[in-house]
Amino acid sequence: MTAPQGILCYSEEVDRARELLRYCRARDLAAGGPVAAAILGETSPDTPAHLAEAGAQTVYRMSASPPPLPDPHVLAPALASIIREVQPELVLVSSTKRGRELAGRVAGLLDLVAETGVTDLRREGDRWVLEREALSGNAIAQESLSAPVAVIAMTPGLEAPAVPPAPLAVRDVAGSFPPPLTELRERRKKSGGGVRLEDAERIVTVGRGLRQREDIPLVESLARALGAAVGCTRPLAAEAGWFSDDHWIGLTGHRVKPKLYVAVGVSGAVQHLVGMRGSRLVVAINKDPNAPIFQQADYGVPGDLYQLIPALLKVLGASVGTPS
Repeated sequence: MTAPQGILCYSEEVDRARELLRYCRARDLAAGGPVAAAILGETSPDTPAHLAEAGAQTVYRMSASPPPLPDPHVLAPALASIIREVQPELVLVSSTKRGRELAGRVAGLLDLVAETGVTDLRREGDRWVLEREALSGNAIAQESLSAPVAVIAMTPGLEAPAVPPAPLAVRDVAGSFPPPLTELRERRKKSGGGVRLEDAERIVTVGRGLRQREDIPLVESLARALGAAVGCTRPLAAEAGWFSDDHWIGLTGHRVKPKLYVAVGVSGAVQHLVGMRGSRLVVAINKDPNAPIFQQADYGVPGDLYQLIPALLKVLGASVGTPS
């Protein structure tokens, strides 16, 4: 049996797969071995070329028709088939909600080691050394893996320089997708508007200081005036349902690293701080001068958001409900 070699990268989002490939090539994780990417589900005809531009030397895809509703239950056996074909020493997936579940399922099918939420990865001799957040983001755990093959879910937002494009080779892998456990009845546009907080350079996030759902336009107006995306804390998405999961920032939501992060009515619970800890400049607005968020802020403004935001909008030459 051939010894495992090289790296295989996969993400359900092409941009995330490209991110993994650039990171892998820039850090030379494959140690000169092959770097490949996998395609599962419906994609654009240009997807293989885009992956090659990010450093994939070979793109593997299933010969079977993709399922109408891809989920980890359906995708895991297909990705496992590609892994058996490629025999890489490392499989990298993006640590999104779907990616974390997929990593565990694939590792279970192939009896491999799986790690999720990994923020940094390097090779030291015959071992992999990885870093991941621990204790709700208050500490960094460093782990060493000696397993010959592992599935690693990397946190989105990896920073890596561009790499020279690789010659494109596309190979079809024989196999099939298992029947889904759910039935697709209807497709609707997600209410979040497809926001990608991990890519936003400016974010205005609102917390429980907002009294009612009808006041959301106040925060949206500030975000428009600043050219920022809108985020929220867990209670406003998971409990109140005022925002979709696309806007949720925190330990179990999105991890962001914007240049500017404006926290409006956010208390600063540790679960939320984990999601925005990488922000370059943090501005906090909260009427509680003892709110924990002020300890993380570069600039803190104690005050009522219902008074401060209109004042800011006036300075910025905008008003509530005024489009950019």
